[in-house]
Amino acid sequence: MKFVKTITLLMTFCVMAFGNMDRVNALGGNPGFWPEDDANVSAFPAMVNNLDMIQASGAGNATGAATVIWGEGTTWGFGFDGASDTDKNDWLNLMWGNGTYGATFSLGSSSEEIGENDPTSTFGLGLGFGMNMDFGEVGVNFSTGSSDDGTDADQPSTMGLAFNLRRAQDVWLFDNMLVGFSMENEATGDMIDNDMGLSVDLFTALPVGDGVSATFAMGFGYHSNTMNDGMDGSEDVSSSIITLPAVNLGVEAEVTDWAHVRFGLNHAYVLSGSAGDDYSWTGASSPGENGMESNFNWNFGLGFDYGSFTLDMVLDNTALFNDPVRYVTGRNDDALSSSATLTWNF
Repeated sequence: MKFVKTITLLMTFCVMAFGNMDRVNALGGNPGFWPEDDANVSAFPAMVNNLDMIQASGAGNATGAATVIWGEGTTWGFGFDGASDTDKNDWLNLMWGNGTYGATFSLGSSSEEIGENDPTSTFGLGLGFGMNMDFGEVGVNFSTGSSDDGTDADQPSTMGLAFNLRRAQDVWLFDNMLVGFSMENEATGDMIDNDMGLSVDLFTALPVGDGVSATFAMGFGYHSNTMNDGMDGSEDVSSSIITLPAVNLGVEAEVTDWAHVRFGLNHAYVLSGSAGDDYSWTGASSPGENGMESNFNWNFGLGFDYGSFTLDMVLDNTALFNDPVRYVTGRNDDALSSSATLTWNF
């Protein structure tokens, strides 16, 4: 039986995720709450019209990505993935914008044939479209993929669809709303694994002091899964989770005019969870079970802004904060950051 581990608050399905997530990850992990950040280009492709940059993300790791975007009137962007086997099969990652609309296109494929053996192959396609309308920003993503191992066995395939909306909305303490909906289906013969997610979040910028920006978000999340292992006589097994509230808080503070400290947290309370016909829970699941629990996570980061060049880092929280002197004196064995992104804006 499969249990859902996370609920994604911003729904995207692409062969490649465009944009820098290191700043956003240090602020709670959801770019939808930070509309000015380039990480929004995956969920809201019209964001490409606001960008002229060269970016390298995942710096210091064997895998990562590089992106270049520029243009006047018409904007073009190209993305290049890192060193993993899947990334090597990316043939094209393209972005386009005409000032009003934005689109992303990703295509990956591979094939191999050795001697008289049947050929094997993989294929993946991702499409995204976005525009800014009177009622808000809209983004739609579609993806499909398949593979063939060269045998007569059933072959796996996937398909995903996502919709995102962000708009001004005065409700209670908040003045903006973010809505995400997604569906993803996987099948191999009679074996199925289908997911559906919905999130509705309200967010606002807090009235903090000079040199400090903070965003607070609170919302609702729903996720359902239907799975069948495809064996003779097997029946569908369904699970669902409702989180309320789902909270995100991000704070960014200037230390100097070129350095920022960042903090982000997210918390989700499982208001209702069920799996199959005989298991349900609220809050934390029972000991020994693998269901999703109510959760709390936080992160810290640094940002360095030298005008046209920025460096964003997600800090290694445990090692750094347990023994900061070792890092200050340069005697640390572990890396300062778990991830870093370099961006040149022009």
